[in-house]
Amino acid sequence: MKRSLYRLCRICSNRRHRGSDQGIALLLALWIITLLAVVCAEFSWTMRTELATAQNFRDGEQAYYAAEAGINRALIELMRNASWPQQQETAFPEARERDESLPWEPGVRHHVAFADARCEVLIEDESNKIEINTVLENAKKNPASLKELLKKTFKLEGEQLDVVADSLIDWYDKDDNITGVNGTESEYYQSLEPPYRCRNGPVPVIEELLLVRGIDEALFFGPLRPEMHEQKTQLTREELDNLLAGAGDREQKEHGETREPVPGLVDIFCAANPELLSLARISPATTLKIDVNTATLQQLLVLDGMTLATAQQIIDERQVRRFSGTNDPRLAGMAMYEVWKNQITASARKTHGLYRITATGYADDGRVSRCIACTAVIKATSCFVTSWKALN
Repeated sequence: MKRSLYRLCRICSNRRHRGSDQGIALLLALWIITLLAVVCAEFSWTMRTELATAQNFRDGEQAYYAAEAGINRALIELMRNASWPQQQETAFPEARERDESLPWEPGVRHHVAFADARCEVLIEDESNKIEINTVLENAKKNPASLKELLKKTFKLEGEQLDVVADSLIDWYDKDDNITGVNGTESEYYQSLEPPYRCRNGPVPVIEELLLVRGIDEALFFGPLRPEMHEQKTQLTREELDNLLAGAGDREQKEHGETREPVPGLVDIFCAANPELLSLARISPATTLKIDVNTATLQQLLVLDGMTLATAQQIIDERQVRRFSGTNDPRLAGMAMYEVWKNQITASARKTHGLYRITATGYADDGRVSRCIACTAVIKATSCFVTSWKALN
């Protein structure tokens, strides 16, 4: 009897230990499965992140080299124009699209399609601009002249006007004395992160103005050129096609929409040393004289009495045929002609010049854009690039 009870207790004890072992094994298996799930999820997230990074890098490089190709295309076209100045544009815009041999003109946006990318190019004639160092040299003696120009052209006023004007003079002059009550010297710039020193000398490239106190991207590029300070991303293919085809401008004109005609500093000022201006055969000027055959939309809007509709009309007309002079009948029939006629010129096709070229390249899917700006002296048989900068 005792032996039977002992055997029964042994059997029950073994069953209890066996159940306990099975519970531990199940718990261990669940922990292993959870760990493997976490590892797999982490691996999947890492792979997706690396794939997205690689795609963004690829799209960025594609957009950058599309912009670079647009710059090179513009340089070639400008040299072609200089080589055959007697060639006159007589075709309508539709014919221009069919005939790639027709020359490009400054002041109009051009669109180039590559195998897997697109590019938008704007050529600006720097002779339509004021040389910034010449203006600042005169402003050292007469600060009121600079403030008057900034107030009239860029609609600055109040404290912002004083800060920008005085800071520009301090950036250019060679001393460490603060101009007016809102001037800025190196002590202020050294307190920024990262710190830098005041130039205290001539401005070498116009983009350097972005370092001056009071000048931001909106003031530098202007509200009518937002693509320069707002990188275009996440565009669909349809939106990209409409953008490069100028659909937004057409819709604006169809609906009669207007924008405040305020240019950016880059539309009105250029930076060039005397040797460069001499090479391009440009005389430094402190007053604007807009060439209607090469001016951009932003530059035309600076003219007194000029409206967005009239500025666009000038651009459309000169694409058909260049204006023969300031008294061209097509100009005389435009709105407010008597107000702005004394502020314009109408040059023949030039064999030389200093140009600023801005190209914005887009990846194939339109998600990423890159922008490059350069200035170049163009002659019939040579091209000299004086500056090159990636803007984003």
